[in-house]
Amino acid sequence: YYPSGLLGIGLTALLASFMSGMAGNVTAFNTVWTYDIYQTHINPGKSDGHYLKMGKFATVFAVAVGIATAFIVLRFNNLMDYLQLLFAFFNAPLFATFLLGMFWKRATPNAAFCGLLSGILGAAGHYTLYHFKVINYPSDMAANFYQAIWAFAICFGVTVLVTFFTQPKKDEELVGLVYALTPKPRNEHLPWYERPGILAIGILALCVVLNIIFW
Repeated sequence: YYPSGLLGIGLTALLASFMSGMAGNVTAFNTVWTYDIYQTHINPGKSDGHYLKMGKFATVFAVAVGIATAFIVLRFNNLMDYLQLLFAFFNAPLFATFLLGMFWKRATPNAAFCGLLSGILGAAGHYTLYHFKVINYPSDMAANFYQAIWAFAICFGVTVLVTFFTQPKKDEELVGLVYALTPKPRNEHLPWYERPGILAIGILALCVVLNIIFW
């Protein structure tokens, strides 16, 4: 839908979003690996320099894996199908995990891990059924959307179920992490363009209008 004069800007914005996503994924990977897994469970008690080197190694490894997996795109009709497939595998269950973690203080870490793993495995199972034509959809993009729905629902349900069989954290440990236990900043004195709630409503309305126009 872009005219010739805006096509370059649109492609630039698209590439910028891909680069931003890649940078965020690499940063998240080396952080989770270094601090949440390596430092906590594999090799605790080392110096900051040691963990910095491990973080650098994890960054190089993540970029190398990213370059290698980029060749998988050659099997797809377009880049967006591949990108949405990855989102359905990982982002959809991760969104369910974050949603429960932020707004339900009863949710537990073990339940979140089980839910996230179950959502990813559920997405893998759905993709396998679609790949071998056991289930069919009008297009690959439609299959990705349904896969995201299944991954989200499975992660959400498993997390809620496992939560009731695991010990929750104390309220003091959740301050700043859970919405109900975090002090709310007041922004009534700010102009409208600096208030997140008003901006969020505007963005939501814009998304609705664009979806109606390009349905």
